[in-house]
Amino acid sequence: MKHADFVHLHVHTQYSLLDGACKLDDLVKAALNYRLPALAITDHGNMYGAIKFYDACRKAGIKPIIGCEVYVAPGSRFEKSSHGIRSASYHMTLLARNEEGYLNLIKLVTAGHLEGFYYKPRVDKEILSEYSKGLVALSGCLKSELAHLCLSEDKDDALKVIGEYKDIFEPGCYYLELQDHLIPEQVEYSKFLIQTCKSMNLPMVVTNDVHYIKRADSEAHQVLLCIQTQTNLEDPKRMRLSTDEFYFKSPEEMKSLFPEVPEAAANTIEIAQKCNLEMEFGVSKMPRYTPPQGVRNEDFLKKLCEQGLKKRYGKPSEEQLKRVDFELSVIKQMGFISYFLIVWDFIRFARENNIPVGPGRGSAAGSLTAYCLGITNIDPLKYDLLFERFLNPERISQPDIDIDFCYERRDEVINYVSQKYGQDNVAQIITFGTMAAKGVIRDVGRARGMPYNDVDRIAKLIPNELNITLAEAIKKEPELKHLYENDEQITRLLTTSLALEGLNRHASTHAAGVVISEDNLTNHTPLCKTSDGQISTQYAMSSLEMIGLLKMDFLGLKTLTVIDKTIKKVTRTKNEKIDIENISLRNEKTYNLLQDAQTIGIFQLESSGMRDLLKKMQPTDFEDLIALLALYRPGPLGSGMVDDYIKRKHNPKLVKYDHSKLEPILTFVHLVDRPIR
Repeated sequence: MKHADFVHLHVHTQYSLLDGACKLDDLVKAALNYRLPALAITDHGNMYGAIKFYDACRKAGIKPIIGCEVYVAPGSRFEKSSHGIRSASYHMTLLARNEEGYLNLIKLVTAGHLEGFYYKPRVDKEILSEYSKGLVALSGCLKSELAHLCLSEDKDDALKVIGEYKDIFEPGCYYLELQDHLIPEQVEYSKFLIQTCKSMNLPMVVTNDVHYIKRADSEAHQVLLCIQTQTNLEDPKRMRLSTDEFYFKSPEEMKSLFPEVPEAAANTIEIAQKCNLEMEFGVSKMPRYTPPQGVRNEDFLKKLCEQGLKKRYGKPSEEQLKRVDFELSVIKQMGFISYFLIVWDFIRFARENNIPVGPGRGSAAGSLTAYCLGITNIDPLKYDLLFERFLNPERISQPDIDIDFCYERRDEVINYVSQKYGQDNVAQIITFGTMAAKGVIRDVGRARGMPYNDVDRIAKLIPNELNITLAEAIKKEPELKHLYENDEQITRLLTTSLALEGLNRHASTHAAGVVISEDNLTNHTPLCKTSDGQISTQYAMSSLEMIGLLKMDFLGLKTLTVIDKTIKKVTRTKNEKIDIENISLRNEKTYNLLQDAQTIGIFQLESSGMRDLLKKMQPTDFEDLIALLALYRPGPLGSGMVDDYIKRKHNPKLVKYDHSKLEPILTFVHLVDRPIR
């Protein structure tokens, strides 16, 4: 397939929050449709989507170019009081040529957020000079420093600034950026750029300031800007793009913009050829735990497991010893020895400081090693749990242990980890809220100035199904479909909502995720401050896992806090000490409460659906609760499996097996005769 002789180098994706309307999948499809050999991502002041973009382009056979449209402070990035929002920063496009450029871009973008933030995350010429190697710089759009000086009739100062930027970046890596969106000011500015390129012997390049895929998406994008600025389409002062030219144009359209300088389009290919960033996914960057002096990690982990076996079981059996040896061999083979020691260490810290820790959940409960280390408090042998569901050499993936801590003291554990492994090596993880079906309708309705009651009525027609899309809702709900097809106002509302659905709406700190690196995190991921003031990674959890960083889930659980306060109150008032980790699991009064569904405030048992199942099941032992939690999932609930299970619990004669060999596999063995640990 012959490639097009043009590459888009100035593109805002869904990660230019509430500004870029290009969904990554749609963007890559458009690039494939135009046979582009390469494609850049240049979101406003961030690199949120860089890894996902890189991966999507690679899978499609397109060369990914990682970049960012940075904000440059007019003076020092540390100066934050003498400028208003309009003059606080100028735009400039940066693209990574290689690994050095990518790492420098990470440093610049991080500094913009953590040092230079003033309305926007800003860098300055000082730090640009420090981290300029490996980067291609484009002079920027109409909001660039160069355009500002040119249109202010400060041509001499404009030429001086060009010289400054030419000196900052490596030879041949500073391009004057031509754009034409049918904006009158661009005509004069473009003439100045073309003339300057010739007089100063500088290269030029043509770009389109892409904010949406198709010209027809312009109206939806205007609505998106209204959502960002909390205005509506009727507001004459609202922020807007003045034309509908900010779409993903074809190579032919782009080459026709400046026919007098064909080299401007040809230079997009030249720049793409200069940009050859190779990223390696799946290589672990796990920090190494430091054991006592003179002891190997492998030996230290084995010693801890031996001590844990004795503590848990007294004299361990042959079965227990074999299981631990097997697990340790797999852990060593997969390179996760340090992982287990890191988790053991911060849980040890929590317990020694009387910070309540949960008993464990998820597949990690199948690990006898985790049980011996005190990471979990559930005996996997007693419940016949499989270690392979947690770690399997045939399915290489990062281990994932969800750990619950007291909601009020979770930060103490995170602080301990930060101090132990270095403040620069530990951060919380960003997450992105998206515009889902009901939410996008409400957002678009407000932006269109529609009455609240009308918008609310349409939003409530969306079925209450997990992750339902608008397209699915229109198919399933006859009234919604009728309004979509016959009511002009609702048609516009839903059409715009369909276009914006799925875009990222905001960034915040992940409720549990913490990342720990072997070295400074900015060698791997840019950092930022989220809306709640936390320093976090700019890459979301899935991207961090792709680049091999260690992700831990530190879950703050209010239930643990309530239990802890209750125990302390009982101790004070009754002078009775309760060991919550060794209470009986056969208390008759407890099961009476469960059978009556008196479970408001009980973790995982308080929803109306769960209380309804408790009444039907009438649990009589702990294994009933295990089954109940396993069954309370969309699949079993929707298939009638739950009712079948409950009927057979109350009447075992209904149980039948398709083959006798299935009986020992499918029979749920109750463990009433085994000791509760």
